[in-house]
Amino acid sequence: MFHAVVSIAALVLLALFVGWGVRTSPHRPFSWGMYSGSTKGFLWTPAEPGGRPRPVRHQELGLAPDGHLLLVRELHRALAATEPPLRFDGLIIGSEGNWRVHYDGQAQDGGRLYAARLASGTGHTRLVAALRDLE
Repeated sequence: MFHAVVSIAALVLLALFVGWGVRTSPHRPFSWGMYSGSTKGFLWTPAEPGGRPRPVRHQELGLAPDGHLLLVRELHRALAATEPPLRFDGLIIGSEGNWRVHYDGQAQDGGRLYAARLASGTGHTRLVAALRDLE
């Protein structure tokens, strides 16, 4: 009986927490990432002639496969260290803002990372559009 009461109380508290989170920021969809302080990157190569774009693999950038955090400054550091000869575009979505990034490792002047902050509330919409383009 005691465990049932505790379980029900825990579920009620969880529901209240989720409801509070949704009402705190009604202009953006609820995401656990807002509370965990996480920042995720989604990077893809442009479509080759006759081909399709593809996600960039972590090995190509020298990133850890189990990394759960990707900030613009850390991506910049990784690219400076590895200088990969590839082009990619991407989005970095998370607690430190949302960013659109572009890198061209095949450019004459060497690779340079360009990053532009996205308008508030547009990151998830752009991410959904980018994922649809890869289907």
